[in-house]
Amino acid sequence: MFEDSLSLSLCEETCLNALKHKPQLLTRHDKQIYTLQTNDAVSLPRVLAKLRVYWPDSLAWHWSKAYMQHLNGPTGHKAIIKGLFMLLSQDQVIELAKRYAPKNFKINWCLTDHTEINIQINIAKHLHLARPLVPLETVLWYAKGDYVQYAMQSHIAIWSALGEVDIRKNLSKFYDAPVIVLKFALNQAFLKLKTNNVINIFLNIWKCTRSSVIKSIILNRTKYATQKAHDNEIIQNELWKLLNLFIKDLSSEDESADIYKQLTDFEIVPYEKQPEYYMKISRYLASLPDWQRYKDEILYFSPRHMKLLDEDFVLNLLLSPVENIFCSSNRLILECFSNFLLYGKNEEDQLERLRKVEPAFDKVFQNWNKTNASKKNFESFIEIASLLFKNGNWYGMSMLIPAKLFAEIEFKMKNGLSLLENYKLLTTWKLITAYIKIFKLCEERRETGDKDYDRDFSPLLSSIILEYLKDDVEEYGPMIHDMFAAALDKMCKMLFIHNYLIIEMLRHMLNDEGFVPACLVVSKILPKSVHEETKHAQSEIFQKLKSNVSISAQVQFNNDFRDYLED
Repeated sequence: MFEDSLSLSLCEETCLNALKHKPQLLTRHDKQIYTLQTNDAVSLPRVLAKLRVYWPDSLAWHWSKAYMQHLNGPTGHKAIIKGLFMLLSQDQVIELAKRYAPKNFKINWCLTDHTEINIQINIAKHLHLARPLVPLETVLWYAKGDYVQYAMQSHIAIWSALGEVDIRKNLSKFYDAPVIVLKFALNQAFLKLKTNNVINIFLNIWKCTRSSVIKSIILNRTKYATQKAHDNEIIQNELWKLLNLFIKDLSSEDESADIYKQLTDFEIVPYEKQPEYYMKISRYLASLPDWQRYKDEILYFSPRHMKLLDEDFVLNLLLSPVENIFCSSNRLILECFSNFLLYGKNEEDQLERLRKVEPAFDKVFQNWNKTNASKKNFESFIEIASLLFKNGNWYGMSMLIPAKLFAEIEFKMKNGLSLLENYKLLTTWKLITAYIKIFKLCEERRETGDKDYDRDFSPLLSSIILEYLKDDVEEYGPMIHDMFAAALDKMCKMLFIHNYLIIEMLRHMLNDEGFVPACLVVSKILPKSVHEETKHAQSEIFQKLKSNVSISAQVQFNNDFRDYLED
C-alpha cells in the first residue's frame, strides 16, 4: 500500500506517512523522490526536519547526497538549496556557501548557462534556514552588488536572532557593507543596545562611512534617542554632544536629500534644544551653494522659537538682504520678518529691531508707485503683524503688547506714504495702533487690580475713533465717512474683533447724536446678524439710527437695512 502511494501520489504527506510506518521506502523510488526533491513548487519542511532529527546518519545523509548530485542540474535549485540547508550541519552549509560565493557581484544575465547564478541566488536567499544559524560573515559573502537584494531575508533573519553581545561583536564587520544591509544593522543596534553603546557605535560608523543615507539614519536615530532620553539628563547631554559633533563634521560633500530631510526635521530634537539646533543646521545649509532650495523649510520653522533666536542670525541669514524683504513674494519671509519685530525682549528691543530693518521700509516706500508687488507685500506684512498680535502666544511664547512698535510703524507710514493716495491703508493702521494702545492701557489696569478695566475698553476705544473721524471730516469734508468706515471695518477684520465688542464700540460712537458722520459710519459697518448677547445693544443702535433727524443718516440707514426693516 505504501509502495503504491509513493508511486501514484508522492507529496509531503505521503512522505510523512512513509516515515511513520516504513522509513526505508524513502531510499527506494529514487526517480519519484528526485522529482519531488527538485520541484521548486513543493515545500518539504516537515519531512526534512524529521530526517535531520531522527535519521541524521541514514535517510538525511541519503537525501543530502541526492541533493548534491542534482545541484548542478539545469533546474530545481530553489528546492535543492532549501533541502540541503535544512539537512546539512552548520559547517557544511558554510562550506557550500563559501564554494559558490560570487567573485563578481555584477550578475551577467547574458550568459547562456545560468546554473551557477541560480545556485548563488538561492544560497543567498536561504542561508537563514540553516540550524544553527550561520555566522553573519557568511551572509556578507553574498550581501553585495546585485546579490544584496537576494541576501536581505537571510541577513534580517540572522540579525534579528542576535542578542546584545553578538550585535556589539558583529556590527563592526558591517561598516563597509551596502547601505541597505548596514541600515538594518543600525536599526537593530538602536533597538537592542544600551544608549552608551549606541553612542560609540554611531560615532565609529559616522567616521568610517561615506554614505549619505547611512549618515541620515545615524542623524535621525541620534535625534530620536536624544528626545527619548528626556528622563536621563546625563545620557541626553551625551547624545546632544554626539549630535553636535555630527553637525560640525558635515560638509558640502555630504549634500544629499536624505541628510537634508533629517537635518530639517527640527521637531524630533527635544524642545529646549530646538533653537540651538535650528540655528546650527540653518548655518550649515546656508553654507551650501544651492541653499535657497532649503530656505523655505528654514523660514517655516523660524516663528516657533523667534524669541530665543540670535538677532544677528535672523538678520544676516534669514532676512538678508533686509532692504529686499518687501520685494519678495514669499509669505514665509514676511512671517519671519513680522515675528522678528514683534518678539523682541522688551518694547525698546522691538524698536531697536525696527531701526535695524529700516532699509526695508525706506525701499518699499520709495518704490510704492513703481511696483505693485511691493505694495501688496507690505499690506500682507501689516496683516500678519496684526494677526500675530491677536494670537500673541503661539508655540508657548508670550508676546509683548507692541504699542510703541506699531506707533513707530504708523509714524514711518505717515512720513513715507501719501495720505491722499493711501487713506484707507494709513487710517486702518492708525486705528489698529489706537486699539493696541487702549488694550495695553486696560491690561496695565488689570495688573494693578482694577476691576473696571474690561468695562472701560469700548468707551475708551470709541472715543479715540470718534476723535479721528471728526479730525478727518474737518480736514477732508463729510464725504470721507465712507472711506473711514471701510478702514474701521478693515481694522475689525484684521484683528478678528468679536461682534459683541464691535457693537459696543459702535453704540458708544452714537453718544454724540448730532455728529452725523458717526451715524453714517455706524450704519455702514454695524453687524447684521443678531445673537442673544448682542440683541439689546443692536436694537438700541437700530432705534437711534432710525430716529436720527438727518436726511443723509436716514438715506444711509434705509440703504443699509432695507432687508432688515420691519413691515
